Amino acid sequence: MKQTVLYQQHKTAGAKMVSFARYGMPVSYEGVKAEHLAVRSKAGVFDVSHMGEFLVSGKEAVELV
Repeated sequence: MKQTVLYQQHKTAGAKMVSFARYGMPVSYEGVKAEHLAVRSKAGVFDVSHMGEFLVSGKEAVELV
């Protein structure tokens, strides 16, 4: 299973992790009600780091990256 750059932070925060499109992704932390109330009263973050892919090619591809 692949891991996003935020994988360890999710685990440290107590996330229940599941496989989604070959990535370990958080599905919940404290439960739906607690998370809903937290987002309504504070803020929420959605990890989209698994949703993009870049293909870099060409003579100077390595230097560009």
